[in-house]
Formats: sequence, C-alpha cells, structure tokens
Amino acid sequence: MRTEMARVMVVGLKPRLEVTVRALHELGTVQVDRWTDANVPAARPLRSESAALVREELARLQARLEGVRAALGSPPFPSGPDALAESSNCEAELRRALDQVAPEVQALLARRESLHAEQTSLPRYRLTLGKLAPILPPRARDPDVLTIGVLVSRIHADVLEALADEVLRLTVGEAEFVREDLDPSTLAMLLLIPRRHGPEVESLLGKEDIVRLRLPPAFSDQTLEQAVHSVENRLEEIPLELAQVGRQLGALSDHWSPRLDAWGDCLRRRLEEAEVLARIAESETTFQIFGWVPADEFPKLEAVLAREVGPEVAVERLPIRPEDEAHVPVALENPAIVRPFTRLVTILAMPSYRGLDPSRLMALFLPAFFGMILGDVGYGGILLGASLWLRRRLSRASALRDLATVLALGSAWGIVFGVLYGEAFGTLGEAFGLHPIWLDRSDPAKVPSLMLFAIGVGVVHTLLGLILGVWCAVRSRSRHLLLERGGMLVGLIGLLGAASALAGIFPHGFVTPGLSLVIVGIVLLGASLGWVGVIAGPIEFLGLIGNVLSYLRLAAIGLASVYLARVANDLAGSLGSALVGVLVAVLIHALNLVMGAFSPGIHSLRLHYVEFFRKFYEGGGRPYQPFRLEASAQEARHFG
Repeated sequence: MRTEMARVMVVGLKPRLEVTVRALHELGTVQVDRWTDANVPAARPLRSESAALVREELARLQARLEGVRAALGSPPFPSGPDALAESSNCEAELRRALDQVAPEVQALLARRESLHAEQTSLPRYRLTLGKLAPILPPRARDPDVLTIGVLVSRIHADVLEALADEVLRLTVGEAEFVREDLDPSTLAMLLLIPRRHGPEVESLLGKEDIVRLRLPPAFSDQTLEQAVHSVENRLEEIPLELAQVGRQLGALSDHWSPRLDAWGDCLRRRLEEAEVLARIAESETTFQIFGWVPADEFPKLEAVLAREVGPEVAVERLPIRPEDEAHVPVALENPAIVRPFTRLVTILAMPSYRGLDPSRLMALFLPAFFGMILGDVGYGGILLGASLWLRRRLSRASALRDLATVLALGSAWGIVFGVLYGEAFGTLGEAFGLHPIWLDRSDPAKVPSLMLFAIGVGVVHTLLGLILGVWCAVRSRSRHLLLERGGMLVGLIGLLGAASALAGIFPHGFVTPGLSLVIVGIVLLGASLGWVGVIAGPIEFLGLIGNVLSYLRLAAIGLASVYLARVANDLAGSLGSALVGVLVAVLIHALNLVMGAFSPGIHSLRLHYVEFFRKFYEGGGRPYQPFRLEASAQEARHFG
C-alpha cells in the first residue's frame, strides 16, 4: 500500500544549519531534494565550493581509514563504543590515530610482503643450487677462484658453447665449466675462473646480455655449498617470522579496531551530512531545506526540530503542486506477509505515486497459481520444509529470504491443491488412501474440465486487471487509457456473455447483445489508437483473447508434472530389479521436484507481469530514499 507523502520546507538561521542537518539525519525520515527542484527564485546553492572541499577531505580520510581497517582485519560493520562515535571532533581524533597507527601497520605489511616474496623465490634457488652443488669440482672451494652461474634456454644451447670458448680465450685456458639440466627447458652452466679475470668475464656477460644465476644479497658472499645450507635455514625461519608479524598485527587490531570502527561510524555520518549540503539552498541569513516525509511522520518532524534545534528553525508543510506529481517519492508499506511480493513488484518497476500498489493482489494470486500448477502433497511438503529451513537462515533484508517466503506460500497452496487433486508424488498417493476431492488430473477425461477452469481463472484475473485499469484511468483523467481499457473490458464481457449463451449457460438470447458489446469494445479500443485503430483495434482485442488463453499454462504445466511423476511410479514397478526401479523413480521424482520449484514460479510471475499488470499498472515512480544512516550500519545493530 502506498504511503501518503508530505512536501516540506525547513527554514532556519545559518548558525543552526549543522545541528539541523544532524537532527534530520538522526530522525531518518526526510528525503532531501535538491533546492533547484523546489523552484525558489531567491535561493542559491549553499557554499558549493567549501562543501565540495569538505566532502573531498572526508572522502580521503575515509579511504585512509578503510585501508588501515582492511590491513587489521576489522569487522565490516561498526562495533566501537558509542561515546567515540558521537565525538564532536572525530575527524581530528581519527587523523591523529591514523598518523600513529598507519606507519606501524605499513611497516608490518611491508615486512610480511617481503617475507612472502622470500618464501616464493627461495625454493627456486634451493632447487637450482641443490642440482649444481653436488657436481662442483674441488677447485670451487679455492678462495682465488670465482664461480659465476649463467642460465640459457635449451633451444639456445649453442650459446653455452660459444660462451665457453670466449671465456677460455679471456682466461688463457684457465677456466673450468660445469653444465647441468635444471628443468626440461633450462640449462645452467657454472664458470670457474681465476678471480683476477673476473672483471673481463663480467664485462663479457654484460655485453652479451646473458641471464645470470644470482644469489639473494644475503647469500651473495657465500659459496654455493654454504648458500644451500643458508637457504634451507632461511626457509625454516620465514614461517616463524610471519607468525610474529601476524601476532603484531593482531595486537594492533585488538587495540585499535574498536576505536577505528567507532570513528569510522562517525566519519560516515559526517560524510553523508556533507553530501546532503549540496542539496540545500541559502539566502543572506537563512538556509532552506526542501524534501519529502511520510505524512504521518510530519508531526514527529516538527517535534524533533523544536526539541533539538529550537525556535531558530521552522518547518512548513507545502501543497503538492501538479508539477510535483512526477517527483513525489513512493514509499510502500505492506504487512510482513506481503512484503516479499512488494519486492517482486518493484523489481519490475516502482509504482507511480498516484498509481496502485499491486503487492497485495500479487500476494493473493501468485501463490494460488503456483499451487494450482504444482498440485502435489509430496512435492509441496518437501518444498515447504526446504523453503522454511532456508528462510530461518537468512537475514530479514535478504532478497533470498523473500523468495523463500514466496516459495513457502506457493508450496502450501501446492499441498492444498494436491489434496483437491488427490496427488502425492503423482499417483503414489493412492497407495496411502489419498483420492481426489475435486478433480483427478491424471484422468484424461478430466483434462477438458481442468482447461476450462484455467481459462475461467484467466477471465477473472484479466477482468479484475481491466476494472482496476479503468479506475486508474478515471483517477488520472486519461481519455486514452479510459478508451483502451474500457474497450477491452466491454469487449471481454460481451465475449464472455456470448460464449456462455452458446454453451447453454445463459439463455440463447444473450448471444446478440454479447456480440454487440464485443463490437462496441473493439470500436472503443480502436478509438484510443487513432486512425490506425481501424486495423489495430481488432488485432489488440485478439491479443486480449490470447492473454486469457495464456492462463491455460496453469493446467498444461501441471499436467506435464503429473505424467512425469506417473512415469516414475510406473517404472519403479516395471523394471526387472526392484532396486534399479526405485533408483530410477527417485531420480525422475527429483527432477520433477526441481522443475516444480522453478517452473510454477516463473510462469505465475509471467501471468502477473505480462497478462495482469499491463491492464492497470503504472510504473515510473521514484523510490523514497530518506536521509538516514546507511542501511548496512542499521542492520548490523539490528541483527547484532
């Protein structure tokens, strides 16, 4: 149901602006519009440049805070002491805190990153050195001998031969070489040369741009054998150091996170208040705030401003002008059982302010349509239990919880229709004494009755939609919509009367008046379309008949499920092995259950969105978005 909204203006002296904005923020019921939407000639934007600077500074501070909180692993929602959150100087306190804790956190993060880099690179050195160390000649231990490692791709193996020849030339034949395969694609070679020839060989390697096997700086002054042991020891030390860094970060988190979270809550409030300043107007001495509030909340707004701000501010309820109609925010307030259907309605479009909210009608018809299609006590019981279990484990604001509620209601109706049809896992219910009370869908002779019932449901649903559409057209004074929807309504009533007379339900004399109403309806429908209505009017009316026939899916989809369940039950007793038959039957029933969870819901939604809503529903409304604390923070407090 749509909530009545009141257009309001809050006027006050400039020195009381901050406390006024804070009071509105805490109240959380006023949607603040931009001052330009209010068409106030004498107004101008409130300190636009200074307000932008404040927002930018607060945004930078918030980014610093979120970076530190993420590093400390803080929880996603504010959890700190309320006293800190209400601090009047939280920005300054937060800056001082960040200046103190941020360098410590950054140093620990840098240390952790360095340790992780070592932990990643050292195993490669260990692998390489482990292959080369065993084949080193004794000469490598001579302090006057320099050992240089080079790496070459296997496809460039000839480079090693050329390099060896050139090094022999530079060292006058005093060099020695060791080669080893590191992996299927890489070759390594160790050059053992007199230390006095080191500069010449290093220069050669630099000119040829050959990849060097370089030890980490910590091991660069060690021999290969020493480096192997040092790398092993270092790999054992790194996890201990990482654990120590983790403990230090944990200690910082325990100490700072509650305070940072509380300051963050305060900062978010200030940022939201700074954002709303761009919507406020000012004159020389006053400020003006324009917006919307639910009509029943207006007295509370007056009382809060009088108590929190005082006589320096006044609030006035303004008339809603015709030009304001398209901008009135829409707030939908429905009972708890209807709210999940409100979400389904707003997924399609938010209703206009003067339009109808079809949530309650959807809550009435959609589960019944679902149940009519499902129509099985066994499937309905399983889906009801599963949806209630899922619903208990989801938060109140979760869209999945709303879908679980819709599924639970539809499943309950599925059990009701299952009793009427006498079905439990198809024909299996007969074994337990379940028999049809109203109609046996598995009996081919009853299929025409089921089809007629589905069409009858479609006629009622469509007529209701058209009646609501005519009422909405009268309220909005739309001649076009009145002709269109009125023509459809008159034509459908006439067609229903003529068909009933031909079927013997009404006297045969109703045929001529019924057909006359059909013609009148087509004429009215064509008149709403202009000159093209001569052709388009009859086509549109045929489309209306197609809409009604579309409700046959309520019967057809259910019949498909019935016969699939029947096949499963027949196979269970006809296969040679009882175990195999039961397994096959269970698999088919499981498939049918999955289809029963999705197909009835999808088709029931289609009947509402396409066949029903199009007869009267007017979308395009603007959602009501009051100026209040972020929903995430409120939910965190509510759900604890």
